[in-house]
Formats: sequence, C-alpha cells, structure tokens
Amino acid sequence: MLGGRYTLGPRLGEGGMGVVYRAQDRMLRRTVAVKVFRGGPAESARTATEVHLLAGLNHPALVTLYDAHMGEVAPRYLVMEYVDGPTLGERLARGPLSADTVAGMARDLGDALHAVHAAGIVHRDIKPSNVLLRPSTVRGEEFHAKLADFGIAHLIDSTRLTTPGLVVGSAAYLSPEQVSGAGPAPAADIYALGLLLIECLTGRRAFAQTGLNEALIVRLTQDPVIPTSVGNGWGALLTKMTDRDPAKRPTAREVVRAVADLRYADAGPETVAVDPGVIEPEPSTTRVLRPIEPAEPVVENPRLGPHMRWLLAFIAATVIAIVAVVGLIVWNAADLGVVAPSLPMLQEPMHSHLQQLLDAVTP
Repeated sequence: MLGGRYTLGPRLGEGGMGVVYRAQDRMLRRTVAVKVFRGGPAESARTATEVHLLAGLNHPALVTLYDAHMGEVAPRYLVMEYVDGPTLGERLARGPLSADTVAGMARDLGDALHAVHAAGIVHRDIKPSNVLLRPSTVRGEEFHAKLADFGIAHLIDSTRLTTPGLVVGSAAYLSPEQVSGAGPAPAADIYALGLLLIECLTGRRAFAQTGLNEALIVRLTQDPVIPTSVGNGWGALLTKMTDRDPAKRPTAREVVRAVADLRYADAGPETVAVDPGVIEPEPSTTRVLRPIEPAEPVVENPRLGPHMRWLLAFIAATVIAIVAVVGLIVWNAADLGVVAPSLPMLQEPMHSHLQQLLDAVTP
C-alpha cells in the first residue's frame, strides 16, 4: 500500500520512467491509476516537471491528476484518473477504425493538444499506447480518447531537462525536426498525430521501420505514404500534418476544424428506414381495369339571397292575380258576347307566359 491509502492492483503499462498500476483509493473508495517512478534522485527534476505539468492541465481529453508523492524518500508516484478502457494500441490490434471513428478521436486529441500547447507544453510522445479509450455514452460514437503520459513532455522555450542532442520520443512517430535535434515545438506533436491517424485509418504504421537508426534516416528523406483509399479530404489534411517543414503544418485548433469539416462533408442526407412489411409487393400479373366513365357534371343552384326570394314571390303573386282577373273578364265576356280584350304588352318572358294562360281559359 502506498501512503497508507492506495492499494496497488494489476500492472497496466510500463514506460521508460516508471510502471503504471491500477489501484484502489481506500479513502475515497474509487479506482485510480498509480504511476510509480523508477530511478534515483537524478530523475527528480524530470518527475517534478511532470507533476507540475499535469497539475496545471484540466481538459476532458486529458488524464486528470489526483495526488502526488514526490519526496526524497522512494517510492515516488502519481495518482491519476483511471480510464476504464483499452489503449489505442490494443484497439488497433483488432484492425483499422472507420473514418467517422477516427474523426471523433482526432477531434478529442486535437482539442487536448490545443489545451496543452496553449499552456506552453509539448507532449513529445504521441503514440497509440499513450491514448486511452473510454467507451462513449453518445449514440453513434464508439469511444472518447484521452491523452496520457506526459513523462517526457517539455516546456516550450524552457531549459532542456534531457541530455542535449538526445532524440526523445518513440521512433515510429518521430518528426523530422526531432530527428535533427531541433528544440521541441507544438508542430512535432501535430506530425506525430498525423502518423497516428494514418495508422488508425489503414491499420498499419506509416513508417514500417522500428529501429532508431533506420527511423532517423527515413524521417529526414521520405514522406509517409497516404493511401488514396482514405479519401481526398483526409489525404489533404494528413499531407499537411506530416509535412517535413514544421511551418507548413496546421495548428491543433486548425486540425479540429478541418476534421469537423470532413465529418460534415461526409454526412449524407438523412434517410428514413422503412419497414419492408408495410410495402406491398408488385403484382406478378397485369390487371386490366375498366375505364371509369366521366360523371355528368353537376351544376349547383346558387343560394338565393333574401332580396331574390322576395322578388320571385312578388312575381308569382302578380301572375296569380292577373290570371284571376283575366279569367273573370273572359267569363263575363262569354256571357255578354263581348270579345275578350287582348293583353297589354309586357316584357318577355312574362308576356308569353300570360298569353298561354289566357289562351287556356278562353272558351
């Protein structure tokens, strides 16, 4: 048990500066990761730097530092957030990742590097084993990536804590300027991230050489091969990230924006899944349908307003009165031998209707 509080469990990983264990915090009753440093007092300056670096960083895509014991008496250790998930290296052992998954990881790591670089820090050791993957609770995302292990991180423009001229970092992800011995700068992290993304998309390292001497020569003379299968958008971004000239590489924030554009461009129109059971299959035989005869047009009588109904009632009453008068006159004329008078001229069609009535009652 460390510090009377942390009970060490299985070993999670091992690096040049120490060993990382899963442990239990007996005081807070939570699982943590404990990094126990190896080496004597000569390493105290470097380990103290890592403590200060981690303590000053706070970002969802960076491992959080909880506690530290960096006294003169061994063991010296850090207590950090435990990420319950595999490393990127373990995930890549099963094969490459989808472009959308790689985009999400590039967003996480790009955001983390932006925070790191803004704090004046260069990580200098971007590689699959230093990327931890936590299962995502967001629909459509496989995991969230976290950047870990700042053991060889370097403060920008500070005095070097390592031996002058020493090449620091994993050989497979070294940048040309690291090989040439130039001072650390954020562009070196961008180069390493570019190589990492190529490996995620293709399932193999951009540079197959693993030996340090071979890696040094190749890095200064060759560019990584980016397969056309990754697509034009990814090809253009990765080419910029792995340019041998550090000044031509994008910043971490520009990488995040470029990845967001790639995800937006790759997103097609939203489709709606249709249950096959509700779709009627086309009939196997041709059905002949009888033509539908056009129906007789229906003419609707317009509704009569109050004024029109009053006018028609007045005309009907007038016609009845005239018929009665004409009938009386004709009756009397028949008895007196008087010729029935003719109708006065009225407007048509009323004159014709009255004439027909008069003819009908005339003896």
